[in-house]
Amino acid sequence: MCLNRRADPRYKRGAWEFVRCVGADLAECELVICPCIDCRNVDRHSADVVVDHLVTRGMDLSYQLREDWYHHGEAISGADCRSNASERNKEILGLYQAAEFLDEDFIRQRDLSEVAEGEDKEEDEFLAKLADAETPLYPSCANHSKLSAIVSLFRIKTQSGWSDRSFDLLLETLPQMLPEETVLHTSLYEVKRFLKSFDMGYEKIHACVNDCCLFRKEFEKLDNCPKCNASRWKINMRTGDVKKGIPQKVPRYFPIVPYLKRMFRSEEMAKDLRWHFSNKSTNGKSRHPVDSVTWDQMNDKYPLFVVEERNLRLGLSTDGFNPFNMKNVNYSAWPVLLVNYNMSPEKCMKEENIMLSLLIPGPTQPGNNIDVYLEPLIEDLNHLWKKGEVTYDAFSHTTFKLRAMLLWTIQDFPAYGNLAGCKVKGKMGCPVCGKNTDSM
Repeated sequence: MCLNRRADPRYKRGAWEFVRCVGADLAECELVICPCIDCRNVDRHSADVVVDHLVTRGMDLSYQLREDWYHHGEAISGADCRSNASERNKEILGLYQAAEFLDEDFIRQRDLSEVAEGEDKEEDEFLAKLADAETPLYPSCANHSKLSAIVSLFRIKTQSGWSDRSFDLLLETLPQMLPEETVLHTSLYEVKRFLKSFDMGYEKIHACVNDCCLFRKEFEKLDNCPKCNASRWKINMRTGDVKKGIPQKVPRYFPIVPYLKRMFRSEEMAKDLRWHFSNKSTNGKSRHPVDSVTWDQMNDKYPLFVVEERNLRLGLSTDGFNPFNMKNVNYSAWPVLLVNYNMSPEKCMKEENIMLSLLIPGPTQPGNNIDVYLEPLIEDLNHLWKKGEVTYDAFSHTTFKLRAMLLWTIQDFPAYGNLAGCKVKGKMGCPVCGKNTDSM
């Protein structure tokens, strides 16, 4: 009956036991009144539909806790009949709970309840931050909020290549030109701290200049690469001195877990993330990945994942590009993007809904060593697949265990070889044909 346990096979068995027991009192009626949170003991359905509703939607909690059920064939008038009906339903409830819970499940549920309380507190803090961010730049300003003004200025700084010092001077000067009640920050440090409070930051991870490893976890305190012995720090080419504290290569990782959790903080976005669950094509035409064969195969293979409609389906895409936009500069940076396929076709491929999860700097492409840089992303994806993350849903005002599945990768043929680890040129260059490739 609890939201986070409906994926357990024992829940479905308990639901069938429930339907069989209440159906025994309804010999003259083929349909059973459905006690799910949507039907609420009003609509009648066949037994299999009622079980489906209980598994995918859950039982109405107000009905679950009643001691005097009377919606499923029990007599309404007469104290004795009501008492007998109550006893029958208590037995049914006992069977249902016995099928669903074990002792360790109660412990797990208690722990989840404690986490949920923490999520509620975090939600209150987030809403307070959001209200502060939506404050008008000054009382009579209708065009910019505090957040939009900061983001607009920060975008200009990035596009124009302003130094941190020049941006600080601008922020110190602007309040003198605006009304006294302005809420604009006056330093770059305050701006960064404000943006970071919304989990909009990124992690700088030092990397070996030869793409051997990331200096994290067991390598975090090393000054040289354990594989090629290359220095972690920049070296003065004239004197040979090591500039300790200045790394040679720094990829940026944008943590995906707080980003995905933040998506469910928006009521509209949380609703959009359910689109795939009830909008599969019925005419055999493909208009979205939800209509694909792969989607159905994954649903059949992982039925427990499918039960929670808010679980995410992702695609990973990567390719190299020249950030300097000059053909005579030999430089290749590699962004790694995640596409969210839970939303409708017109939204899932929108620029604002495609997540930049990793930025691998140049000057050379990572090649087959791209897996070294993908390490933090793969760890988060594994965590979301195996354990999940407790998340607050602003649409239903509930807390649930968010999980995610990586359906496929998207790349050109050379990048496919790097990601898949197979040959894409020369002898056996076709991943489909393998050793039967005609290479002449």
